[in-house]
Amino acid sequence: MSDDWRDDGIEAEPFDVDDDVRKEREPGRVFGIDVAELIDGMARPAILRALQKSVRDVANEVVDAEVEAQLDPTVIEELQAQAATAARRSVAAALDELDEPADEEPELYFGSVDEFVRGYLLPNYRRRVDGQRVLWAAQWWKYAEAVARLDALWRAWEHLRQDAQTGMSVWFRDHAEHHMSILLSADGPFAAAGEGKERENTNEKGQPLPYIAPPEGLFPDVRCCRSGTVSE
Repeated sequence: MSDDWRDDGIEAEPFDVDDDVRKEREPGRVFGIDVAELIDGMARPAILRALQKSVRDVANEVVDAEVEAQLDPTVIEELQAQAATAARRSVAAALDELDEPADEEPELYFGSVDEFVRGYLLPNYRRRVDGQRVLWAAQWWKYAEAVARLDALWRAWEHLRQDAQTGMSVWFRDHAEHHMSILLSADGPFAAAGEGKERENTNEKGQPLPYIAPPEGLFPDVRCCRSGTVSE
């Protein structure tokens, strides 16, 4: 094939832009933006910030000078004395708070769960017990779950009795009714107690719940552990 077809390259010839295309740039504007207006808008806030800083610096110097002029040795001594007095009072108050005894736990009204059952529960929670549908055991202390529930009733009563307004209402509603309904139920802790010997586990309407005293020493008075003395 002949090499006559080859070309060393295409040379672009310059061409003039038509006068209709070329537009002259307006004086003072770049891409349609007024340069002077832009600079003016940026300069004013900068000038204001500089003026505010200068005023603050001058004001601070004046205030510092005035305070220093007012704080003569007599005033400084008075300030030191007042500061020392205030500090001593704060320290004394903090030490007094540390010396205050912690709130003592209220003394128990009943010394044991047995005393609570005898002294409060039996006289105040009377239910007809027939030994069949409604159960209770005169020897309640032989039933572990019953002892645990009655002990919980006692502890809750000791706490809520401190509330003279609604304490007892809360105790009956949230504690007594809950635990006693389980204790007295036919499938509760006393399910095996039945009527007992000579119907010892039954009573008549209006009578206290059946009760037989536990062995001596089974429920010691815990108040002696708090006060250091044995309660009678």
